[in-house]
Amino acid sequence: MKKGIAIVLMVCLFISAALCGCSGGSDQPVRELTAYANQNSEINGMLSVKDGALVDASGQEIVLYGVNLGNWMLMETWMSWVEEYTDDWAYYDTLEVWQERFGEEQTRALIKAYEDNFITESDIAQIEKLGFNCVRVPFWYRNFMNEDGTWLAEDPEDNPGFQRLDWLIEQCRTHNLYVILDLHGAPGGQSTNHSTGKAGRNTLYTEQADMDTAVRLWQGIAEYYRDEPVVAAYDLLNEPQNNGDTQGVNNWAAESDEAVSHTNAAYDTLYQAVRAVDPDHIVSFEGIWSTKVLPDPAEHGYTNMLYQLHLYDTGTFQIRSRVNEMVRMRKKWGVALLVGEYNNGEKEAYANGLYDKNAISTTKWTYKTFNAGEQWGLFNKDVERIDVKTASYEEILAFFENELNTDSFTFNAAEMAAIS
Repeated sequence: MKKGIAIVLMVCLFISAALCGCSGGSDQPVRELTAYANQNSEINGMLSVKDGALVDASGQEIVLYGVNLGNWMLMETWMSWVEEYTDDWAYYDTLEVWQERFGEEQTRALIKAYEDNFITESDIAQIEKLGFNCVRVPFWYRNFMNEDGTWLAEDPEDNPGFQRLDWLIEQCRTHNLYVILDLHGAPGGQSTNHSTGKAGRNTLYTEQADMDTAVRLWQGIAEYYRDEPVVAAYDLLNEPQNNGDTQGVNNWAAESDEAVSHTNAAYDTLYQAVRAVDPDHIVSFEGIWSTKVLPDPAEHGYTNMLYQLHLYDTGTFQIRSRVNEMVRMRKKWGVALLVGEYNNGEKEAYANGLYDKNAISTTKWTYKTFNAGEQWGLFNKDVERIDVKTASYEEILAFFENELNTDSFTFNAAEMAAIS
């Protein structure tokens, strides 16, 4: 399916680039994307795992070819519009400043304005036209819960997190896109990295209150979406133990015995919580940089499993080694495979060829970025960063209402060609 559109996509991309005199990162506006006209097949029931492959209700094998909606429901400062105060400044810190300066009501209004405008109906339509059949959506507990673990609203239909996911799922249903639900930021943090929403914690594994909150969150999500075929998988924890180059009391090395023990115990707890309310959806465990840290599912009674790595390697040997590692794991354990995030630099096309050759599902990091360098997003935009400590509510709101539409971003034709 993916290769069936690849040649058409690449021809359109290179013709468009030639017409506008572009190379590498393009100054091509979004209106030039009308050459894309992919139409996905209708989603046919819930996905499951059979002999290491994803299959739909008819038994048809499905290889997910998708993109992450990074920086939407959980902002990451390095690729955002926010002035960077330190390397550890995360979304949590921005929200704390807003709440202190503007109060809870206006903070909620800013969050809603940002999310309303960063990803819109036209973006989901465009993702289908680009040839993708899946989106992975990073979220965190604060989309659904207060810091103390109580729900923002007990009724899911009134809860902002469920409302946002409901909207996305309906848009993706229209465009026949699967959705992977990715808990990017767990209560207490699953690593010390700022991408969890707050840097330097990693207390999910050591504070029972944090784990109890994570269990309530995943059970709430799994119970609510248990019959939803658009949802491809529950990605229980994004990059657990991604503790490199950070500080914190639980700053274990990612592949150390202590880190692996804590992570797999957390996975077991969350898996059992999900399965108590949803026996059918695929569950994904991430090994991040290596499959060696992941458990044998048969030993624990895990079923319908999608095992995942994130590949940011930029050398052919490292990329090939990771892919071979994944393929061996599929053969040994019968799990399906996902490269949940990737950016392989100048070796992007090489890596993509290996993913495709081995029928490994992928979700590119990421759809759109601010101030992150042209290769990180399929759409990129440089803006003057905003100081959230001094900018007025009106200034921030005006930025969200006027500067977030993808029409004002630069489309990276070369990057799209490399992953097609």
